[in-house]
Formats: sequence, C-alpha cells, structure tokens
Amino acid sequence: MTSDVGQAGLLDQALRQRPHRTGRLRRGYRPEEVDAFLAHASRAVAGRSLTSAQVRSVGFGSALGGYDVGATDAVLARLEDLLAGRERAQALSSTDQRQWAERAAALSAAVHGRLGEPEGERFPRGHGLRRGYRPADVDELCDLLHRHLTGGQRLHAADVRQALFRPARGRRGYREAPVDAFFDRVVELMVAFDH
Repeated sequence: MTSDVGQAGLLDQALRQRPHRTGRLRRGYRPEEVDAFLAHASRAVAGRSLTSAQVRSVGFGSALGGYDVGATDAVLARLEDLLAGRERAQALSSTDQRQWAERAAALSAAVHGRLGEPEGERFPRGHGLRRGYRPADVDELCDLLHRHLTGGQRLHAADVRQALFRPARGRRGYREAPVDAFFDRVVELMVAFDH
C-alpha cells in the first residue's frame, strides 16, 4: 500500500501533467476549461475534497486547437485511479468498513443485474431520430465485462473508458445516457473496488 506521502506525491505529479494541444485545425478540449479544472483539482486534492467520482464525471467543451482528447482523458484517468486508491486505502484503514463493503456489493449487484439481461435488451431503446449506440457494440463490451467478472478474461478500466460505440438512431440504438451511466459504474467498480 502506498503511504500518504507517496500518494500525495503521485497526485501532485498527475496534476502537473498537461496534455498536448491538437493542431490548429483539429478539435480538442477547451484549454481554459481543462486548466481551470486541473487548478481546482490541485486545491481540492490538498484539502482532500476531490473524489474519483468527480473526476470521472467532469466534461469539457470542444474548440479548434484545444487539448488533445486522448491525452487529456489519460491525465484524468490517472488522477481518477490515484484518487480511487486513496479512497480505498482510507476506507479500508477505518474502523467501520461496512459502508465501503455495502457500496461495493450494491455496485456489483447493479452491474451483474444489467449483464444478466438478454443481448439487445440490456438498455432502453432510443426514440425518434435521437442518436444512440449500436446495441451489438455495447453488448460486445458487456460480454467482455461479464467474462472479466467471472474470471474468464482480464479487462482494465482503461478498456472500458476508451470503448467506442458506433451510432444508431431511434429504436435501432440504445439510449446513450443509461449506457454511459452504466459504464461509469463499471469503471467505479473496477478502480475503487479492485474488480
């Protein structure tokens, strides 16, 4: 287990990293938003008020010549992993670990419940002309995740974070919001609870 001093050093190092910019004619994350978040994160980490869930849920607008999306996401993933490790160590060293265990059990049950649904029916379908995700793509990742959780295949949080799904419109696709929320819980389960 990493000491508090070592953990603080790793967090500081992660927060000092800045992603590189895209070319002037390519879209990336708005630098002022990313810089503002990382400055806030630096202050919040020192006061222990930043959580891995807050990092996981942050979003940025796009701009020409902005920060490279992949590089920015890698910085955020590293920060999230370090914060989740700190949260896990803190919870496991406390005298009452019941709440931590209950959260892990609830997340695990929610994930397993969704994975137990039949392919093509795991998530609500879209409607109208709204854009969603192609069910075959989402179900493929769900199948990989199921094999991971049952010990058949090793999957990492980065594999889930970096997954891309082809678009599908209306009833032909799964609605984006429930799929995104589910995979956010999966990442939380993987990084915070070592699953």
